[in-house]
Parts: sequence; structure tokens; C-alpha cells
Amino acid sequence: MKFASLAMLASLLVAGCAVTTPPTVLPAFNPSDPVMGIRDAHYHPVVANYHQRGPVDPQNWRRLNEERSPAKTGAGS
Repeated sequence: MKFASLAMLASLLVAGCAVTTPPTVLPAFNPSDPVMGIRDAHYHPVVANYHQRGPVDPQNWRRLNEERSPAKTGAGS
């Protein structure tokens, strides 16, 4: 048990001391560089597709599921 713990600690210590730089994921983007220009910002309203829905009485949930199901009736499960 002590040998396994010591081996694991040693491997973590060696891995932590390894010198590697992270890969460059993002391009060199500098917001203060005038050559980069300004990105076009599009306005998207938050409530564009809002439809007011009022409370309704409980309905037959099996019928509602069948109406909204992508499978046709009799097509199996």
C-alpha cells in the first residue's frame, strides 16, 4: 500500500514539473488593434417569439401526446 502510494506521488510530482506550454487555441486578437476592425453586432430581441398563454383546464394527456408525437399511430414504439 505504501509503495503504490509512493509511486503515484512520484509520478504526479514528475508530471507536475514537466514544462509544456498550452496550445494556441484562439487567434492573436487584440481589441486595441485598429487593423482588426469592429465586429458587426446583430440585435436579437429576447421576446421575439413570445405568445401569451393563459391557464387551461386539465386535458387528456394520452391524446395530447399522440397529437404531438412524431411517430404515426400504428407505427410501433
